[in-house]
Amino acid sequence: MKEHQKKWLLGLASDVEAKYGKNVRNDIFGDIQGVDNDHESIKMWFGQFINGMDKLDDKGFLTSILAERCPCGHAEFEGVIRQNYEESKSLEEFADRLARGNLIEDDVRLEGNTLILTKKPFSKYGEHGHKEPYSTTCHCGLGSHTDKPISDIFCHCCTVGFYGKMFKNALGRDIKVEFRDSVIIGGKGCTAAVYLPEPSAEPEGRGSPPVKD
Repeated sequence: MKEHQKKWLLGLASDVEAKYGKNVRNDIFGDIQGVDNDHESIKMWFGQFINGMDKLDDKGFLTSILAERCPCGHAEFEGVIRQNYEESKSLEEFADRLARGNLIEDDVRLEGNTLILTKKPFSKYGEHGHKEPYSTTCHCGLGSHTDKPISDIFCHCCTVGFYGKMFKNALGRDIKVEFRDSVIIGGKGCTAAVYLPEPSAEPEGRGSPPVKD
């Protein structure tokens, strides 16, 4: 396992330990520092990690810390989102710009005020270097090691966490994001729903001051 992955997991482990204590932390995360950077070691550790999270049975807490601590980002996409959102007169135009211009690397569609984003299979961009059922589809350097479907807790990092951070940075406001699907839970694609404000809407704390009597 790579050092930046271990650093991220140690942060998650500290959150779990703060709420549930050291024994629960160890049951879920084991010896993070001792995991070698090879497929079999990561696969074995990841199975323990997933089983431990499921056993804890606190999905709300676990999905929240995974989303909050998502280590991934894409500054270039944030700039593209910001520019096209500001230049669009409607959400329909904004979604059309993203989809028609292939400006971000996801499949894009709009449902009301909700942007539905589905990641393209990872094989479009590269190879993980190991062979498992999800090694060509899952983007995650850890999740792609699993050899069987898992619960959806872990995938809140790459969906709710990643998209939430990206759209918050791009639009300057908190954006609600929901997990919809992922390949490593047995789904057809890695999909998130991003709830968008209209382009003309002002962020909280901005706009005209109230009129005094």
